[in-house]
Amino acid sequence: MSKLFKVLSFVIVILFLSCNKDKKEPVVVNGKVDLNATVSKSKVDFSDMKVQEIYDLYLVMKGALVNSDSKQVQLESKKLQNILDDSKENKQLKATAKLISLTKDIKKQRDFFVTISSEVELRISKTKINSGEVYKQYCPMAFDGAGGYWLSDSEEIRNPYFGKSMLVCGDVKNTFK
Repeated sequence: MSKLFKVLSFVIVILFLSCNKDKKEPVVVNGKVDLNATVSKSKVDFSDMKVQEIYDLYLVMKGALVNSDSKQVQLESKKLQNILDDSKENKQLKATAKLISLTKDIKKQRDFFVTISSEVELRISKTKINSGEVYKQYCPMAFDGAGGYWLSDSEEIRNPYFGKSMLVCGDVKNTFK
């Protein structure tokens, strides 16, 4: 019995160590930790600091959608509104961020997130990336089969349109370097 216990203990330790080899930070939203929805700290460095700030907030918002935390999504969308000026370039992004901040309905927030993603992608495509990569990811099942895109700084899929129910549904469609 003792030998069996030692073998099992050894196997558990090996499994634990191999599962933790990629150090990632869990998504923490309102004090709740969701280990299934990990995101890395932003690995992307943009030459434009405003784009950097927008992208960093975007990633936090995406993480909150992955966690299905509508309150956190509202909070992050308000922060996004606050950093955007009233220029013509920011009009759509700011208006969509406002719409997200006004609803607690996670489904509606996810609907609006499609526009946020395309607006952030526009800025990224016009900005030099000093280091890191941005991955444009796609889930064909989002929005009743119409599909939906989002951005990530990791190739690992964490689907903001389904959260835990289909956490890894999707694939990388493009990479910005």
